[in-house]
This record gives sequence, C-alpha cells and structure tokens, in this order.
Amino acid sequence: MAESRMVQEGVRVLHVSDMHCGHPFVQAHVDAALALARAQRWNAIVMSGDFSQRARVHEFEHAREMVARFREVAPVITVPGNHDTAWWHAPFGFGDFPRLHERYRQYICGDTEPTVQVNGVTMVGLNSSWGTNPESLTWYPRDWRVKGGLTDAQLRDAHTRLAAAPAHDLRLLVVHHNVVRGRLSRRWGLKQPHRVLDALTAMPVDVVCTGHDHEEQVELVGGRVLVSAANTLSSRMRGKRPSALNVIEASADRVTVQAWTYDRGAFVPGPISRSAAREPSVGRP
Repeated sequence: MAESRMVQEGVRVLHVSDMHCGHPFVQAHVDAALALARAQRWNAIVMSGDFSQRARVHEFEHAREMVARFREVAPVITVPGNHDTAWWHAPFGFGDFPRLHERYRQYICGDTEPTVQVNGVTMVGLNSSWGTNPESLTWYPRDWRVKGGLTDAQLRDAHTRLAAAPAHDLRLLVVHHNVVRGRLSRRWGLKQPHRVLDALTAMPVDVVCTGHDHEEQVELVGGRVLVSAANTLSSRMRGKRPSALNVIEASADRVTVQAWTYDRGAFVPGPISRSAAREPSVGRP
C-alpha cells in the first residue's frame, strides 16, 4: 500500500551543490534554497559536494550548520568535492591518504560513498575527489587538484548497489564532478570521461546528480539516463549566470529534471528541463 501511494503521489528530490562555505559563500542563495525546501514536499535532498572553499575547519563548521538545516526537511545524501579535499596530505600519491577527507568525515558525513534509501528513492554516492592522486591525475597541470576520477572498482560497486534497490525506487547516482562536458567551460569534470559515461549508461540508474562546473545543465545520455548538473549556491557562477539548483520529479513511468534559477530572492522554475522514460528493469541481475 505504501509503495502504491508513493508511485501515485510521485517522487520529488531537491538537488543543490557547491555552497563553498568561505569567501564565495552567499547566505541569500542558501536561504532561498532552504525556503524552497521548506515550502514543498521532498522525498530526499542531494548535496553534491564542495561544502567548503579551502577545506578549513571554520568552513566545515559553517557547512555542517547549513547541512543540518536541510536535514530537518528531508533525508540528505552528500559526497565530497575537490574543494573539500585536503590534497596536500597526500600529493601525487605520497603521504597520508585517509587525511584527504578527514575533515569532511568529521563535519559532514563519515562515509564518502554512502547509500541512502528512503521511501521511493535509492541514492548511491561515489567519491570522485582524489586530490592529486593518480586516479584523477592527468598530464595537464591546470587539471591538478580540480579534475576528478572514478575507478572501475567504484563503478562496479555503484552498479551493484543500484541493482539492489527496490524495484520501483527512483535510482540516483551522486558524484561531485560533472560527467558531461560543460557548455560554457567546454571541460569534462572527470578523467577518462567516455569510459565513465559508458559505465553509467549500463547502470540501473535514472538520474546522475553532479555539481562542480558551476553551470546548470540537464542532459540525456545513452538514450535513457538523465544527468542533473546543479549550478553553485555560491558567488562563483560561470558566465555571470544566476545561481541555480535542480528539481527532480518522477512518476511510475517518467522522470523529469528542471533547473530553477535565483531571481529576486527566490528560486523559480527556469527554461532548462528534460524528461526520460523510466525503465525499472534495465541493468537488473
């Protein structure tokens, strides 16, 4: 009965990203996101990384307060971003790797790759933020500390966890780095992006939630997987665009992602929106 009621009412997920607590933080943007969260019904909230600006204690303390306010509204899943990663503890594969996300684990979430299952939604997180370690390292210095990476082992693990979701759940994969090429930046967020996209489109997943590129974007990949790329809540919007967040809505047979943009103190529906048919059986063992 509960499952039938959830399908009838539909599933709604709020997707925000890149608060950047520190110098770029904008309280008005976060307050507007919280106002939207409190004003409507949500099954879950996705926060896809970059809670801090320089991985400093006071930034994480501030971020913890903000995350707690979203948790008062609905269950939240988080993953670390590159700005949350203290890369200097393990540069270029040498050093104390567990310390890269020591403060993130202490202040935001003890698990960098969580699974969160609530009524109607299964969310799987992957950590794409490796600092300057080989998993994300390229030959281009401008990529160092910025580019992300996902290993084959991580992708297989995500596939397994998503396949274990209840049959009618909306299935979300949450990664900080953008998995599609930025329209304004023209940059891929991940090392070896086409290998990752091939793996994503083979997964039993409805929506992949990302941040990082600071531009709202909704794309359909592989003919069936929606990518929800949320803009930043900070002052670092790309191309002087307004801040934006994404709203994910699903019925029994379709899922839609729409970007909402910041306008005069509130987030309102914007023109970027895409839908896809849901295929609950795809990728099931």
